[in-house]
Amino acid sequence: MLHLFRCDTWVAIILFDFPSLTRTLTCAKSWAVTEEYFRTHMFPGTADSVLTALGSLSSVIMTIGGIIAGKLADRQGYKPYLAAGAIIWIASMIASVFCTKMWHFFITIGVMHGIASALVFPIIVALPAQWFKRYVAFTTGIIVAGCSIGGAIASLIYRGLISAVGLPKSFAIFAAIDTVSLGVAYLMIKERRPPHKRQEIVWFDVEFFKDPVFWSIAGCFLFVVFGYLGPVFLISTFTVEKVPNLPNLLVALPVVVLNLSSALGRTLVGFVADMLGPVNSLMLAILLSGLVQILVWTFISTYGGIMVFAILYGFFSGCFLSLCSAVVARIYGTDRLAGLSGLLMLFNTPGYAAGAPLAGAILGATGNNWRAVAGYCGSVQVIAALCLVYARLKREPKFMAAY
Repeated sequence: MLHLFRCDTWVAIILFDFPSLTRTLTCAKSWAVTEEYFRTHMFPGTADSVLTALGSLSSVIMTIGGIIAGKLADRQGYKPYLAAGAIIWIASMIASVFCTKMWHFFITIGVMHGIASALVFPIIVALPAQWFKRYVAFTTGIIVAGCSIGGAIASLIYRGLISAVGLPKSFAIFAAIDTVSLGVAYLMIKERRPPHKRQEIVWFDVEFFKDPVFWSIAGCFLFVVFGYLGPVFLISTFTVEKVPNLPNLLVALPVVVLNLSSALGRTLVGFVADMLGPVNSLMLAILLSGLVQILVWTFISTYGGIMVFAILYGFFSGCFLSLCSAVVARIYGTDRLAGLSGLLMLFNTPGYAAGAPLAGAILGATGNNWRAVAGYCGSVQVIAALCLVYARLKREPKFMAAY
C-alpha cells in the first residue's frame, strides 16, 4: 500500500482534487446558503420549487453533457477538456457578479456551471483508475472528498462574505480564488495513459444496453439522486424553521458539518470498498443514506438533532459519486471508463432535474410537512439500493463474497 503515497502518482491528480473538483461541485454543496439568501434578500416570495430547480440545473446539464465529454476525452485526451471546463467556470463566476434577476442566475449558476462540470467531472473520477489498480475506490473517494471539503469551507466563508460584502463581491472573490487554484491544478494534472492506447469513440455501446446488469446499475443511479439533493438544499431552511433566531454562523453550520462528514464518508467508504468490494459498499451506503432520512430526519426538531442528522446523512449520501468509477471498473474494466461513467451519470439526470424541486414542491403542498419530504427522499434511495441487488447477485452469486 506504500505506493499510494508516491509523489509521482499523487502529484498527477491531487491538485485537481481540492481546487478543481471542489470548484466544480461546490455550487451544489453550498447551494443551501445561496438559496436561503435568495429567499430572504434578493427574491423573497419565490417558490421553493423554483429555487431548488435553479440549484439542480447545473447538475442536470453536467449529467447530460458528461457522457459526451467523457467519450471525447477518452479518445482525445483529458487536458483540453479540463482547460475548457476551468475557463467556463471562471467566466460564469465573473458573470454572476453582474446578475440582478433570477433568469440571469439560471444562465450563470445553472447553464454555465453545468457545462463546466460536464467537462471536468467524468475525467476527474476516471483518473484514479489509471494510476491505482488496486485501490481505485479509496483514491476516488479521496478525490471526490475534495468536493465536500470545498463545500464545507465555501459554506462558512460564503455565508460570512455575503453578510459582510454582499453577493456580487462574494462571487468576485471566489472567481479570483478559482482562477489561481484551477490554473495551478491544470499545470499539475497528468494523464498516465499514452495517446496510442486511447480507443475509438463508441457513441452507442449496444453491448451495455443488452446487459441486464447494466440496467440494474442504471436503475440504481436513476433513483438515488431523487433523494440526494433534497436534504442538501433544504437543511438551512429546515434549521431556520425548527430553531428560529439563530446567528448566521449556526444556520450555516449544519451544511458545513454535512460536507465534512461527506468527505470523511467518501474516503472511508472508499477504503472499505477496496476490501468488501465496490458493489457491496455502494449498495450498503445508499441503503443507509435512505434509512437515515426515514428514521432520523423524520423525527428531529432540535439543533442537536439537526447536527446528528447532518453527520449521518453526510457520511453515506455522496458515496454513489465516489464509487461510480470503482463499480464500473470492477464490472466492465477501465478501457472506456470516463465514457461509461458519463453514461451512468446520464441516469442521474431525472433526479437532478426533478428530485430537489419535488422535495420543495412537497414541502409547499403539505404546508411545510418535513416528514413528508424525509419520507419521499429516503424511500427513493432505498429503492435505488434494491435496484443494485440484481447486478450484485448476477455477477457474484456468493452472498458473503467481496464484490
